Amino acid sequence: MGNLVSYDEVDQIMVEAWGGIGGLEWNYKFKSPIKEILINHGDVIDSIMFITMNERGDRIESPRFGGNGGRRDKVVIKETSLEFLVGIKGRYGNYKGNLVVKSLSFVTNAKNIYGPFGKEDGTPFSFVIKEGGAIVGLHGLADSYLDAIGVYVNKLTVPKKDEKKLEPNEPIVEEIEIHDKMDVMKTIVPRSAGPWGGCSGKGWDDGVFCTIKQVQVHEALHSSVISAIQIEYENKLDKSSFWSQLHGHEHGAKKTTKINVDGTDEFFIGIEGYYSPLNDNGGQDTIRQITFYTNKGKYGPYGIEIGTYFSSSAARGKIVGFHGKSGLFLNAVGVHMEYF
Repeated sequence: MGNLVSYDEVDQIMVEAWGGIGGLEWNYKFKSPIKEILINHGDVIDSIMFITMNERGDRIESPRFGGNGGRRDKVVIKETSLEFLVGIKGRYGNYKGNLVVKSLSFVTNAKNIYGPFGKEDGTPFSFVIKEGGAIVGLHGLADSYLDAIGVYVNKLTVPKKDEKKLEPNEPIVEEIEIHDKMDVMKTIVPRSAGPWGGCSGKGWDDGVFCTIKQVQVHEALHSSVISAIQIEYENKLDKSSFWSQLHGHEHGAKKTTKINVDGTDEFFIGIEGYYSPLNDNGGQDTIRQITFYTNKGKYGPYGIEIGTYFSSSAARGKIVGFHGKSGLFLNAVGVHMEYF
């Protein structure tokens, strides 16, 4: 039995998981489209499994990711139509002292939404791909419950009569995460740099925008570390400006530096800096110094030069977004680039 669709293994993108930080890491990548999703749930998502079919028509079951509790429901993706998984939506929140995934829904290219499963309570998240892409795997953390869930996405090869080609730099994601009260549409492009720094903290991605107008850098003076950054972006559609979330936290006596550019005559082209373990951050790698470069000059360095050096690509282009990891401090930082 031949597959109706096939996945391109080049330029696969991992989207950071939503949820908590407990449990063991898991990941599962598909060789062919999902046929069934088995989901155990109650007040939370207890576990999830995936079933695919190989070219011979053999049923392939994934391991169970999570615990044994909850009642089981099954999502069946239609074999007779060209239907495949393009999105997940849900909520995560506190349950018995841990941050876990509390509800999930699954979205297909046929505009079908399966779910929600679990209890719709907590912080919402959403990830939906435009035509030309598919979810090709999932990953996260799990133990007694599903602690966190993220996705792998890729461009999709479909039969030629149904194929809609994307331009080389056209984003394949139309909607990603809703950060608490910020309803910001984001995109992910195949080419990005970083993030550099530590592995701890919550992953974040502001997405891609036409203009970056300002970056605010918060330094925690008592520990010589970058405690947080916050970025002002300009929306491509209506030219309105808005601020990202504060990536990190403000700590006691601090110094805040504002870097203003107009985004037209002057724009950001690169970053560099240093990261190293920090006792105040549980001994985890943390951004200790950062410098910003524009087409007209240099801003910084901010922080202290200590640890491992990093630098974004020297390729000709401009920064159109930031991503990274943060918790009590700015643990890691990377950039999205638009190349000329």
